[in-house]
Amino acid sequence: MKTLRIKLFQETACYKKAAASKVGETYPLPPYATVKGMLHQLLGADRYIPMRLSIQGKYDNRIVDYQRHYFFKKSDTLEFPLVLDGLAFRYDLQDMTTMPIYMHMLYQVELVVHVQAEDDILERLRRALLEEGPAFSLGRWEDLVRVDECKYVTCVPKDDDDWETPLPIYIPFSLIHDREFVNGIPYRLNWTYEIVQGVRQWNRIAVRYVPAGEWIGEGVAELLCDEDGYPVAIPKEMEA
Repeated sequence: MKTLRIKLFQETACYKKAAASKVGETYPLPPYATVKGMLHQLLGADRYIPMRLSIQGKYDNRIVDYQRHYFFKKSDTLEFPLVLDGLAFRYDLQDMTTMPIYMHMLYQVELVVHVQAEDDILERLRRALLEEGPAFSLGRWEDLVRVDECKYVTCVPKDDDDWETPLPIYIPFSLIHDREFVNGIPYRLNWTYEIVQGVRQWNRIAVRYVPAGEWIGEGVAELLCDEDGYPVAIPKEMEA
């Protein structure tokens, strides 16, 4: 299958964990669903488009921002957040409340994303990424994205018995046959969802966030590699 490699840069980014409430914790790399959502938005999609992803990247540092967050007490209110700092006017909120939250953010983020899909979908995506147009974001709306590269690459099976990860990468458990050889932090990342009684029920993919410089060839099966040496770790769950 044809593969599109995308290199992205973000000055700051927060890929917020859904379970984090009082602190805005971030994943070290964007989850699959976050990247999939960005790609669907670029395509102007109104329904799910089958695609497969591999995500790797790095950041320079973590920083903490202190923000005021608004919370609605009920859904049928006419109130809305309005910042009046420095103004004499004040108003009372009956259906909303505020709370200060620490937001964890990544600084100077560089991402390498491999996308596999039908040829026409990849070509539409390539044009959308390269054409001049409005800026887009990944994660929060304010975390703007710069596209540094968008090109087709050839992926082949990794022929080495052992290899070193050039960048931190999500490696799905479906590709790991010996966990003793694969060190990293386990996550269960959102991928697709179904609406059940008005609520999203997420299908999640178990992965390990493997840092750069790990020798893991003996523990990973069916790993691909593109022509420039970037590993391509696509979960088997995305083949369905």
